[in-house]
Amino acid sequence: KNPLKHVVSLSQWSHEYSVTQVASLHQEVENYRAAMRKMAEDIILLRTQIGALEAENSQLRSDLSLHQDLGQDLLSDTDIDVMTKAEMCDRISSLKFKLASETSKVASQRDRIQQLQNELIKKNDSEKELLKLQRIHRQQEQLQQHQNHSAKVASLEATVKQQEKVIEKMEKALDSKLRERNRQSGDKRLVKDEIESALAAENARLREELERTRQQPPTVVIQQSAQVLLHIQATINLEENSRLWGRQKQEMLTKLSEHSHGFVHTTVLRNVSSDPQRYSAHPHAVVSPL
Repeated sequence: KNPLKHVVSLSQWSHEYSVTQVASLHQEVENYRAAMRKMAEDIILLRTQIGALEAENSQLRSDLSLHQDLGQDLLSDTDIDVMTKAEMCDRISSLKFKLASETSKVASQRDRIQQLQNELIKKNDSEKELLKLQRIHRQQEQLQQHQNHSAKVASLEATVKQQEKVIEKMEKALDSKLRERNRQSGDKRLVKDEIESALAAENARLREELERTRQQPPTVVIQQSAQVLLHIQATINLEENSRLWGRQKQEMLTKLSEHSHGFVHTTVLRNVSSDPQRYSAHPHAVVSPL
């Protein structure tokens, strides 16, 4: 099996799993928000109903107190001695009816108050549950933020490692180029030293030749003057050829360096044999050892 395909499929699966997990968390958070909004609306409605019922209860208590006071005043103001039996029965039945009515109202209000108290207790419990859900929601949001931060940190670490590898490759390539350039510069210095040493040796030999010529008789000097002139001319030609060869070698090294670095440069090299003026003066000049 191809490990690269396995890694790609694993990364795709992890990405899809994380996307699914985030979607489920988002849906759960939306459900929590809807439930919290519904609970808040119910709590506000119940508080409004409790306020209205408390006002109604207060009104009923005041009405009951007023009826009790009126009945007491009626009993106290009425002279029982002057009332007939029928009037007394009517008055008693009327008072019983009022008492039963007020008693039923009081019982109804008590039941209503008890029901509202129970609902208030339930809503308090719901409010506590709402606060708990809010705390859980905040914790989940913080957890999601930490997970996102961890994912960003992991991505940055992978990017940094990749950049470090690229930098290492660039450093190795730069070191190899520098070593090649140093080697080429060393070759140039070696060629220059060889040319200078050859010219210095030729100069010393010519000085020795001149000194021996000064020490010889004039007749020998006249006989050897032609050979010396030819030899000097040949030496000059040799020096010029050496310089030309050095320039050609320098141009070849430069061209090779440019080609190795990806540059294309055409260089026209002079042909030594194509310069007729340089060798026309002494076509038969031969360098002979002295």
